[in-house]
Amino acid sequence: MIAREKLFRYNKIYDHKGSEKLFIDAMKESLEHHSQHCEFYNKLLTNYNFNIENIKNESDLASIPAIPSHFFKYHEVISGNREDIELHATSSGTLGQKSQIFLDKSSLEIGTKMIIKAMKYHKFISIIPTNYLLLGFEPKEGNEMGNVKVLTGMTRFAPAKEKVFALKAIGDNYQIDYFGLQSALKRFERQKLPVRIFGFPSYLYMMLKMIRDSKIKPLKLNKHSLVFTSGGWKKYNDQAINKLELYKMVEELLGIPAENCRDFYSAVEHSVAYPECKNHHMHVPIWSRVIIRDVKTLEPVGFNQEGFLSFISPLVSSMPISSIIMGDMAVLRDGKECGCGITTPYFEIIGRAGTSKNRTCAITASELMQGGIYE
Repeated sequence: MIAREKLFRYNKIYDHKGSEKLFIDAMKESLEHHSQHCEFYNKLLTNYNFNIENIKNESDLASIPAIPSHFFKYHEVISGNREDIELHATSSGTLGQKSQIFLDKSSLEIGTKMIIKAMKYHKFISIIPTNYLLLGFEPKEGNEMGNVKVLTGMTRFAPAKEKVFALKAIGDNYQIDYFGLQSALKRFERQKLPVRIFGFPSYLYMMLKMIRDSKIKPLKLNKHSLVFTSGGWKKYNDQAINKLELYKMVEELLGIPAENCRDFYSAVEHSVAYPECKNHHMHVPIWSRVIIRDVKTLEPVGFNQEGFLSFISPLVSSMPISSIIMGDMAVLRDGKECGCGITTPYFEIIGRAGTSKNRTCAITASELMQGGIYE
């Protein structure tokens, strides 16, 4: 996939204008590849009477048939041969059935280059020995959750002195090791090395609340420490607080500046990562485009209007996830309003879709696929 490789070699990772032709060519190449190597996807395009050659510019991208992420909770769909799959990962599945991702060697290699470029751009790569507090699942045999793989992968961007996991395996289940976290934080404070905290915002909040409720003296961790959150609040959504309020708690209780706290949007059904800029906005890199879709018609809406979050990307060659609708409601903002220096649009997550009044076209489309063209 030559066009895809050219796109991911492009060095200006937020230059949509300069990379537009590369992106269009890569998308057309991606759609052609999946159409030829995935019977399901070929039927999908045929069902929609979709002609790949009709994609001439970015405004045409919204017409690519979009698959609801919900669909991948019930179907394994691969473009190509299963023996070519190098990585199999699942979502955390905290609310039920798990989605699955299958990545081949080329997708993994290009995805790795992508995240390295993003981390380098945001100056998150360091040669200083670092302690890690990983607010996620401790690796164990048989655990295929993407969260585990992401957490361990993120420890490669600064040499690890020590890694401490918050969720310890107890038989077939996991439990939060509050005492282990407390002990690690005090140890890291004494060592004075930078600390990097990764994981779910819900577990970060619980840890901070534990420190505050226990009347523990606020810690003063190295000011070059970083906090990266990702994955949403999951089943703890009833405890969710505004992320800026969460960052304020980090600064007050851990001594890490709020500007060093960054959230990442990532999903097992969409392999592009979106780190926050210094102003805490998730800008869209050259490797994807974000469309907000009307909840009734699935047509694109403009800036500042709420709808279904939809991603378009040519990154993955082993699954037909080139155009996908997530289970999140979001709004798209004009990047020029941010002030961080990045001018590409950024998106803000409003909440989860499909639980009550938002259970409309995206969910219906997935249900139709379960009994329709997939078969």
